[in-house]
Amino acid sequence: MKRYKIELRGKNFLLNFTGEPRKFGFHATRFLKANSPKEAEKMAIIMVRQTPELRKIVSSEKTDQPEITLISIQEINSVFFLLKQSSSQLVFHAEEEEQLSLP
Repeated sequence: MKRYKIELRGKNFLLNFTGEPRKFGFHATRFLKANSPKEAEKMAIIMVRQTPELRKIVSSEKTDQPEITLISIQEINSVFFLLKQSSSQLVFHAEEEEQLSLP
């Protein structure tokens, strides 16, 4: 199996951090072993969707579903993989702020 670094973007997640639901996006990086880049992408998306902390706070409606898409994927060597594989953090940002920062 090959080792991959997968970067994902989440958007349209209705979250309640401050008492009032707002739409948030996030960036996530996952490191995993897979037979192909496509398999690594699918596995990473499933891993993020099943993150218990994310599942607890998402309150998105059925008609306005959140999305997780691939930003990048690259094959990495085994040393880098061993050093980085424990990273499972999601970095959130309010979608309105992201839109305001675009040129």
